[in-house]
Amino acid sequence: MFFELKPDEKIIICLRRHWFILTLVILRLVPLFILPAIAWFFLSLRFDMSALFAQKLFWLLSSLWWLFIWGGMAVLWINYYLDFWVVTNQRIISTSQKALFRREVSELSFSRVQDLTVKVKGVIKTFVNYGDLEIRTAGTFEAGHDDTTNIFVFQDIADPYEIQNLLSGIHRDFFKNARGNL
Repeated sequence: MFFELKPDEKIIICLRRHWFILTLVILRLVPLFILPAIAWFFLSLRFDMSALFAQKLFWLLSSLWWLFIWGGMAVLWINYYLDFWVVTNQRIISTSQKALFRREVSELSFSRVQDLTVKVKGVIKTFVNYGDLEIRTAGTFEAGHDDTTNIFVFQDIADPYEIQNLLSGIHRDFFKNARGNL
């Protein structure tokens, strides 16, 4: 992991984006896989593709095409897999893979949490049961920015209402323990 646990800190739950998100992204790439077969069909109608050089050139270009698509799918999977959130009994840690070699790790203490808002927009998100959980925080991160700098977002997580209830309970317990230690 990219962080160390503090003394008396325990991991409660680890979250990722819903599997449906990765499925939608991959399904958009499927037509690109069959594009060389469609091109072969139309090229064979228009040109004589029986020449050995034309066949080899076509399959070389098709293989390069498929290689780039597989590489793109690998990058998409890496970005999906390396985006995750860890909720402990003291804080929330967000790891976001922005690009293949660019990662951001943020943390938020439960002492700064002000509000938890679930956003589930659309029929598909409602039936598949995934959505965004926004955590509004106290204070500002940088001067001169709009109000969105105070929002920590769990994007496209499964069971957002259940996670909201879990975080509310952890938040309540955090402050109960903080008052008990005073």
